[in-house]
Amino acid sequence: MIRLKPILKKMAMLKEQIERFLHHPYLLQHIPMQPIDEDRILLSLSMFENAHLTEEADGYIVPMMLVQIALDTHDEVTNSLPHQAEDELKTRQLTVLAGDLYSGLYYDYLAKRSDLTTIHVLAEAIKEINEHKIRLYQKDISKIEALFHSVAVIESSLIVKISEHLSRPLWSKFAYYYLLLKRLMSEKEQFIKNGTSVLFEQMANIVFPKNKAMAREQKHYLSHICNRYMEHCKEELLNLPLECNELLKTRLAELIGGFSAAAKKTVEEG
Repeated sequence: MIRLKPILKKMAMLKEQIERFLHHPYLLQHIPMQPIDEDRILLSLSMFENAHLTEEADGYIVPMMLVQIALDTHDEVTNSLPHQAEDELKTRQLTVLAGDLYSGLYYDYLAKRSDLTTIHVLAEAIKEINEHKIRLYQKDISKIEALFHSVAVIESSLIVKISEHLSRPLWSKFAYYYLLLKRLMSEKEQFIKNGTSVLFEQMANIVFPKNKAMAREQKHYLSHICNRYMEHCKEELLNLPLECNELLKTRLAELIGGFSAAAKKTVEEG
């Protein structure tokens, strides 16, 4: 099992590799560099450790993170406004190009290694993510359960497809619920702060389809639904018989927060 200091060092090395790919002087003058989700690196690295394939981790994690950043970058592109300012239009166009660049970088990385297998694995994940994004943004979902599943697939498919390739089904389930929980927490925070979020808008469309504006009681009900699913994610994570390294145990404890002594014991025992 990787000890705490070595895994932190490995994570820092991977992050540095990814940042080198993302560094483009002209783009950085106009759009900020996308943040690198260290949880995704930790999850992936922990999975490779568990599979005794730590030496092979770089070849999967670096391109996977480039794909994730490309997807996140494209998500930031907003629809054109009728009278969009020239600088706003330029930023939007550069954001599209940046997403395309990052997407191309993952393919170039793997092509240079002649790694057709990983190209196929990540391509399957991208296809699945895009299918669920279309359903989400076209409001083509009629049940809350299906909505949360689509969000989970969007968040976790890259890691899930790799874990399936490595025959690590428990890690697929762990990534599914871990990343869904993170997204739900983020969406709820946005909803509380701004009064809306992508997920809560979709929830309202399903639960209150005839309402154009939500009353206070309806907002409270949507928060209750989100809380219920967050608790479900926590239960699933704590009940998984998965051996975790110390850093992932700590991060999981931080994410779940306020769990019982029995739950804490489960996490500590892995």
